[in-house]
Amino acid sequence: MRFGRHMPVVPAPKEALLRTREVGGDATQIFVTNPRGWRAPAPKPAEEAAFRALRAELGGWPVVVHAAYLINLASSNMEFAEKSIALLRATLDRAARFEAMSVVFHIGSHTGAGEEAGMARLIAGIDRALDGAAPGPMLLLENDVGGGGKLGGRFENIARALDALPRHAARLGVCLDTAHLWGGGYDIGAPEGARRTLDEADRVFGLARVPVWHLNDAQAGLGSHLDRHARLGEGRIPLEGLKALLRDPRLADAIFIMETALTTLGEARETGEAESETELDVRDAAKIDWAAERRRFDFARALAGVAAASEA
Repeated sequence: MRFGRHMPVVPAPKEALLRTREVGGDATQIFVTNPRGWRAPAPKPAEEAAFRALRAELGGWPVVVHAAYLINLASSNMEFAEKSIALLRATLDRAARFEAMSVVFHIGSHTGAGEEAGMARLIAGIDRALDGAAPGPMLLLENDVGGGGKLGGRFENIARALDALPRHAARLGVCLDTAHLWGGGYDIGAPEGARRTLDEADRVFGLARVPVWHLNDAQAGLGSHLDRHARLGEGRIPLEGLKALLRDPRLADAIFIMETALTTLGEARETGEAESETELDVRDAAKIDWAAERRRFDFARALAGVAAASEA
């Protein structure tokens, strides 16, 4: 079991690895494109080489890439869908340059066209994005909170996309977000509910296909269909449920990534989803309370029943 968090890549991508090591993590999630822009940046061979070298020095720990939030392969707007396919393929190619293990993306919304039409476009879009993409990173479909035409709120939709693309089976998997599970109505707040949710995921697509989890609390209530992350222990998901989930032996080899905003020195805000480097205001690392971030890692490991980095 490994623990990481989403880290900024400024002033250089290798900083994400250094900062993760500083707070006691052993996995990292990053953006390799602008999370709110369509244009992928030009490759920067020197930065990529430095990142790969440091990753090797750290023992080759897992790197997860989160694709841009704009991507919606299921969109009924054909221009939008085409741009989404192109950006997802570019993200896979760029992730390969960083030796990332996987690219996580939100599977999107049918934008009013209906679930069947949305699923058909999603499946075709995944197929095209993977065709010709650089080898290496897996493509992980992330669950969503559901509602409003979002396709990722039910396990069955994710499984349907996976099953429809057997020729890409080796490169396709799932990322489950605990806040999204809660928002989508999966009651992981009690031990029995957490076990029931894991049982269902195992039955529908198999927990072996879920190498990465996003470990987030939720600001909104169960089944709210609201995507509002909170830091562990500061939201609405009871810790007993998260504890049971983390300690389930079926997840012993999983990677857990926290995605809430980095703690700033003297901050007043205590919650917030880490959506972009700009919103996190971390261009100056001196503004971050890295000791507080280490405590958050220790808390997550204690919840899972594994030794904190300071004790390992």
